[in-house]
Amino acid sequence: MKILITGGSGLIGKELSKALIRGGHKVGWLSRKEDLDKTIPRYKWDIPNKMIDSKAFDGVDVVIHLAGKNVGEGRWTSKAKEEILNSRVGATTLLMETINALEIPPKAVVCASAIGYYGDRSDDLLDETSKAGNDFLAEVVKKWEDAMDILTVSRLVKLRLGVVLSNKGGALEKIVLPIKLGAGAALGSGQQWMSWISLEDIVRLLIFSVDNDKMKGVYNAVTSTPLTNKEMTKRVAKFYQRPLLLPNVPVFVLKLLLGESVALVLNSTKVKSLDENLNFEFKNKEIESIL
Repeated sequence: MKILITGGSGLIGKELSKALIRGGHKVGWLSRKEDLDKTIPRYKWDIPNKMIDSKAFDGVDVVIHLAGKNVGEGRWTSKAKEEILNSRVGATTLLMETINALEIPPKAVVCASAIGYYGDRSDDLLDETSKAGNDFLAEVVKKWEDAMDILTVSRLVKLRLGVVLSNKGGALEKIVLPIKLGAGAALGSGQQWMSWISLEDIVRLLIFSVDNDKMKGVYNAVTSTPLTNKEMTKRVAKFYQRPLLLPNVPVFVLKLLLGESVALVLNSTKVKSLDENLNFEFKNKEIESIL
């Protein structure tokens, strides 16, 4: 198959592209800069000016939409919040409208969404039918998914990603480093739930979504083994044989350091995994398997 990816240069996009190419697929990226001579050709899209090179879609069977500003990059200033929203809603609206206008559209579109949709929900066990939250991230994800829904292609898959963990960088690095340095501690109460998925498994699930014609609609892309912040901290420390000597980091300290983006570490989101009837097998169900 020929597959077009947005967000191809990100952590997930790079690993996904390599896996698809190994599987014999042709891969192209939408990028801010055109470069058709690369091993993976880059076709230009200009979100502010609402332009996508129409050649990007020639012969494309599936589009995988991963693009969006990293929400964990720095404090959520007014400007950063605007970029977080526009990089998702603006980009998605442009992509879907462009696909809708094609004479020969792709057979399917697979989109990354996020469990931030649910907001801060304490110990509630959430599934795809649970209502949306009302904080900043939840509002962003609601608008993001609304933009996806303008698509007229019949098979749209929305994967609500949990925290993606990998020893190649990203969130796991921020968790592991303080513990390795002997400065590890639970955050806030430590009772907040983190629903997660390994980089390996999200790549596998994206490919599974491409291949499985029965998949359509919203799915929670998380393992069946969520962890509280306290439990995760203890298990990572045990794995690296490091003591946990410090008290929990107080909420007020985290708020001073992170501002509104403190929601990323203090929100509690306990999410039910994929329906077993899909027959998708996770390779990484325990945190130790990716350390």
